[in-house]
Formats: sequence, structure tokens, C-alpha cells
Amino acid sequence: MNPVPSRDFLEVHPLHQHQPHCKQQCFVFTEIADIELPAEITKFGGGNEKLRCSNGGIPTFNCKKDSCSESSEERPGQSRGRKILLGAGLVLICIAMAGGIPLALQLRSSSLLEARLAFIRRLLTESPLIEGSWKPPSEVVVNKSSITEIRQNHIGAVLWPITVACGAQYLDAVQLALEGIDEAKRITATTDSMHIVESADEMEQTHIRGEVAVLIGISGGHALGTSLAILRSVYLLGARFVSVTSLECTTPWAAAAIRRRDYLIEENVTNSLTDFGKTMLHEMNRLGMLVEISQLSEPAMMSALHSAKAPVLLMNATPLSMCNSTSVASIPDHVLSLLPENGGVILLNLERCGERSLSLREAINTINYVRKVAGVDHIGLGGAPKSYALLLAELARDRVWGNAAIKKLVGGNVMRILREIETLKNRMPLYEEWIPHESIETNSYCRYPES
Repeated sequence: MNPVPSRDFLEVHPLHQHQPHCKQQCFVFTEIADIELPAEITKFGGGNEKLRCSNGGIPTFNCKKDSCSESSEERPGQSRGRKILLGAGLVLICIAMAGGIPLALQLRSSSLLEARLAFIRRLLTESPLIEGSWKPPSEVVVNKSSITEIRQNHIGAVLWPITVACGAQYLDAVQLALEGIDEAKRITATTDSMHIVESADEMEQTHIRGEVAVLIGISGGHALGTSLAILRSVYLLGARFVSVTSLECTTPWAAAAIRRRDYLIEENVTNSLTDFGKTMLHEMNRLGMLVEISQLSEPAMMSALHSAKAPVLLMNATPLSMCNSTSVASIPDHVLSLLPENGGVILLNLERCGERSLSLREAINTINYVRKVAGVDHIGLGGAPKSYALLLAELARDRVWGNAAIKKLVGGNVMRILREIETLKNRMPLYEEWIPHESIETNSYCRYPES
């Protein structure tokens, strides 16, 4: 605080009057007792003169010691009073916060969830959500409720595996597969909301039109009759992926995963991929068909990952370390870690593990676990607890799941491998081999003997 100017100083230096063009400044005065004055300005003339406090609170010179000591004695009481008031104020604030913050957080959380859901819905109009291993209705005609359920779940495309019972192997499995393809085409023909597609571009165009794209395939190599000719024929009929085996359904050229301890394994069957099995995979690659390997035995999976010329697909799958069940394909971590090298994608079943339904938090933990092991470029969806929109909205709370990452998860990765396999179409040599006779001679094939 500056010292008070003397009368002689004011006579020599008159105060400037306020000019119209100058900005006026306002000052807030406070009680002199609240200001600690430096020692230099409390003494004038070198004597024991102190500042005398006038009634107006403005100091003048030649003040008596008693008058100033009275105000200084009041300062400790004022400080204690302020501390008491401050403490009481803090208590009141805490009480108000205890009741008000949970409600505020609830409102904010609800508001943020709605915002994330709106973001996810908008994102799913731009990129189709591709669901792996879709289960069609039992009736031949798709009713309106089936389409409504797909629409409400924001599904833009489905992978439809044509299922053939393993018991039909060596009997009429090929016929049943052909009938299944015909049934799929008749089912989709009964509605304008579903359309069978054969490429990634067709899938995108179908989504833009507001329809659900359907990619059909064969679930189990036993439905191919150990014949490359049958494989080429089902491709011409519209099948664009083949599961090399179905669960516990080993073929003469590929070993299936066995999860039941009481399962009887036939003698002299392969526990991996045979040379003819690798030939089948290469022909699928040449045709432009996705190779689905989730139900293979572990040695066969490893062999397929190393011998395939294009990215593979794993449907209806989950990490073995998080779920070991016969209802889904449980994939070991070391197999998942090979996906970046191959470029393949795992479509996670996040609905249940065995008979137990997964919670939203468990589903998110599974996604993040696979992302850590295999990478964000190798994950897709094959089922979700409650709804896909809610799952993705909760996932979006994590900053690592931005716009680009979620687009990859919902279908972008599947579209990528579809395009990669299409680039190999007809660029590889045509395979004409037959399966060795000794691989099938012990089975009851109804086959006309060749000369």
C-alpha cells in the first residue's frame, strides 16, 4: 500500500482531473484493520508517532497508541469467527453434495448413454453390422417378426451356414447340402428385406438399400463328399464360405475338435489336415471362398493357418481361457495370436458360455481380451447380450474404441477379408486331385466303382 501524500506534495503536484476520453477505474476499499501495513509506512518523522485511526477507518497522522491497539485486539476474534463460519459452510456443502451428486451423476450417465446410443445407431447406418453364424427360422417363410427382430438389433448382414447332420456323412450329405442352399434361396425370396449376396460390394449395396445381406455357406466339409467338383458346384450355387468341419465331425481329410470325453474316435483317422485337405483349402482360396476353421482340432487349425493362402474365418467362437464349452468353439490363445500373421478374423459369440448367459461386462472383457491377443483388425461379432447397440454403446465409453475401431469390429474386418479373398479368385492354379482311395475305402460310401 502506498504512503499517504503530504499537503506540500499535493500543492506542487495537483491531482489530475478525470478526462472525458479516459476510462474510469473503480476501487474497492476495505477496512484498514484487515490490511497488514509495512513498518516503513507506520512511522513518519523518525519519532514514536503512530497512525491514528479516525472514525471513518481512514488513517491520519499523530494517532495515539491506544486507539490502534483496540482494533488490533479484535482481529483474533474475527479470525476465529471466520473459521467457524467456513467450517459450517463446508459441512453444509458436503451434506448437499451427498444428496445431490448421485442424482446428478445418474442424470449425466443416462444422458451420456443416450448420446452414445445415438452415435452407434448413426455409425451402423454407415457400416453394416455383420453377424456370424445366423440361425434362420424353422419355417420356410421368414415372417415379419423375424425381420423386425433383425432390424431392431441393427443387423445389416448375416452369415448363414447351411447345416447338414454329421450322421449323413458317407450317405446323402451332399444332397442335403444342395437342398439347404435351395431352401435358403426360397426363404429369402419370400421377403423384400433380405437378399443373398456373393461379394463384399453386393453386401455394401444391399445395406445402402436398407436390406439385410445374406452370405450363405456350408457348415461342415462332410457335406462336400470329399470331392473338389462338389466344392466348385456349391460355389456356383452361391456358397461363399465353408466350415472345414463341424463340431466332432471328422472327415477323411480334416480332423474335427473333440470335446466329449466319451467320444469314440475311429481308428486310422487323421488328427490334423491331410495333403488332400490342404488341396481342398487351396481350391477354396482359388475360387474366392472363405475358409472357416473354428471347429477343427488344434493341430488342424495350426496347419490351416500356415497353409491357407488367404485370411481364414472363425465363427461362433470365444477364447478358450475365458470360456471352455461345447456350445461354442473355444480357441486357444496361441491360435488367436497367429491371426495377425494370417490376416484372419474371429467372430465372437458373446451371448453365452455353455448354459450361462454372459453379462454386458463379461462380453466387453472378452472383446478387449481378444483385441489384446490378436489385435483390433481381427475381431468381429457373432452374438451379443441384450442388443448390439447397447453393447457397442458401453464399449464406446473406452477411448480406444473410437469410430474407426468400432467400424472394424462390427463388420469392417469381415469386409476386408472378403475383398482379400476375392483378389485371389482365379489367380491360383486349378486343382484336379482326387482323394486317395485308401482314405475312404473302409467307409460305407455308396460310390460306383471306377474302372
